[in-house]
Amino acid sequence: MLRCYILQPAMPLPFNRALLGFMSVLSLSPAAVQASDLFFDDMPLVLTASRMAQSPLDAPVAVSIIDREMIKASGFTEIHELLRLVPGFLVADWPKGPPVVARHGLADAHDRRLKVMIDGRTVNRPLRGDTAWQDLPIRVEDIDRIEVVRGAHGAAYGVNAFDGVINIITRSPVTEDGYSLTTQAGQGGFTDVAFRSNGLTANGIDWRFSASRREAENFGPRFDDRTRVPTETETVRNTLVSFSATQQISANDEINLHLAVNEGSAERGNDLDLAEPLHDEDTRSQFFHLSWLRSLDADAELTLHLSHQSERVRAGWVRRTPPLVPIDMNTDGQRDELELQYTARLAPAWRMLIGAGVRRESVQSVHYLNADHALKGSSSQLFGTLTWDATTQLTLDMGATVEDHYFSGTLLSPRLSANYALSDTSAVRVSSGISYRSPSFFESSAEEVIRVGDKVKWVGVRTFDTVEPERVEHAEIGYVAHWREIGLGLDLRAFHERYSRYLDTRSCVIYQANCPPPANYEPFPHAFDRPPKQFRFVNSAALTRHGAEFSLDWRQPGVGRVIFSTAVIDIDAKAGASDGDFELSAPSTISSLLLIKEFASRWTASAGFYHHGDMYWLNDGDRVPDTRRLDLRLARSFGHPGSNNEFAIVAQSVNGRYPEFYERKYRHEPRVYLSLSLGW
Repeated sequence: MLRCYILQPAMPLPFNRALLGFMSVLSLSPAAVQASDLFFDDMPLVLTASRMAQSPLDAPVAVSIIDREMIKASGFTEIHELLRLVPGFLVADWPKGPPVVARHGLADAHDRRLKVMIDGRTVNRPLRGDTAWQDLPIRVEDIDRIEVVRGAHGAAYGVNAFDGVINIITRSPVTEDGYSLTTQAGQGGFTDVAFRSNGLTANGIDWRFSASRREAENFGPRFDDRTRVPTETETVRNTLVSFSATQQISANDEINLHLAVNEGSAERGNDLDLAEPLHDEDTRSQFFHLSWLRSLDADAELTLHLSHQSERVRAGWVRRTPPLVPIDMNTDGQRDELELQYTARLAPAWRMLIGAGVRRESVQSVHYLNADHALKGSSSQLFGTLTWDATTQLTLDMGATVEDHYFSGTLLSPRLSANYALSDTSAVRVSSGISYRSPSFFESSAEEVIRVGDKVKWVGVRTFDTVEPERVEHAEIGYVAHWREIGLGLDLRAFHERYSRYLDTRSCVIYQANCPPPANYEPFPHAFDRPPKQFRFVNSAALTRHGAEFSLDWRQPGVGRVIFSTAVIDIDAKAGASDGDFELSAPSTISSLLLIKEFASRWTASAGFYHHGDMYWLNDGDRVPDTRRLDLRLARSFGHPGSNNEFAIVAQSVNGRYPEFYERKYRHEPRVYLSLSLGW
């Protein structure tokens, strides 16, 4: 498994340049920085890389951390926007569904290849496997940090950790006390009011209660640049109530509870569109997460997680051309999960983790599945990691997950990595593995229809044949350094990924060869498509993706902080690919820059710059040209220290509007908003 594709001779030029750059960084490390006393006393530990707390220098995969200071300085008010700060990540919004997050392209309107978690609990929706970012039952202010694994990581998290892992880690109630009130208001009908209360009971339970209401017009009326047809609009409203508590019930035992309910309403559509007029989409999402941590000794602990999440979407309208029939877009989804994990040190040089989990999911949708009953499935997994400090400098990490999935059967995802410490402050990492993504309920059982009684009047996407799980072979070489004396952290990574059985859709004309209609198909007299078409899921041709990422985090007291990242990507699609835009779906470069500066009299200023080259979003999306965005934030804190009182003004996209997701149709508009936070 140590054979890495990145070392093969016939490697594309961008990747060879990345390797040369990597070697250059190693050779340029100053001798002064190599001294043994130059290490970060406050170097952050990461939890998501291997499920065990460890230094980024020891992590078997590349991990980015978005910390509290970055979250605040960015001025972002929505969680998905924060991922612009991660090397190689793309973020977009569109008015017909949730925002989209992608790593290195190959993405459409449903970000089903990224595993998203809140405190280790999976939040991807069962129907499509995507994430409803606007309906997540947490707020930006609830987040302590976000850890992002920049690549496939099935060895630790099983199927569907296919393109990366995003773990949103919330702030513990132990870290806060008192009350806080935050109000934000700005252009585009943006308003946001949030209240938080923290306390400690007589029997030692730290708790937090929060409630908030947010409203914004994300997309206003405009016309398609080519057809001059009005495009869709979107206005969203969210009401969130959340409660969390933690208690140290003994010297060795801790219990954590988090539950929340989010009520959302999105007004979407176009009032001049006869097929999909302006309508409301009401969402209710809720979750319950209980965890128990038992410390067995200084190097061993046992954790148990129990969680439940559900989502209900109610959307529909009346068709405005004869026959005037109601359209039902309702969906229901649910997941229950139980996971047990044990970590221990077997010997001074050996550390291990072993765990098991079971999950049950269900979905119901007449529109997407053409079924009046719920589809259900159960899966189980066994995962483990074994770490061996072979020498004082060399660490080997072996991990794997074997999962029995309700659709794909038994899948094994292995990983082997080696970390070599160049000094106390820098290390080289080589890693290789295999990961899978199982088809979602929709991909495996799609029958997207409009029904009138028992008659199918329109058909969208269907699954004709059995589809196979996607597979990726991934390899990387990385360099990580944290030099405390000069306040500098570096992260450089070159990667090569080879995909097979990539799932996509193909269109076909109904009644032609290999394109049968669904049962009881009697189309509307004036069909939406002439001749009527439908789409089907297929395992497409093989793809390769390679490139490099670089990130820098530099801070100096009295000077400020600079966080910079850039990525170069190249995609090669083999003959027979279902979409000719695969190779164009990744921009040649993606970059971000966040500057933070503190001034006298408790003023703080920050600026964020985000850029990606020309690219295509697949399927529902289209071309987006070279895009640059500049955000500015100016804030002043006041009151007694620790009160968190602050007034801020934020200007987003001060360099003007830019195309979003589909160049002809959608625009991201600049927004200026004011924020006031009070604590007591």
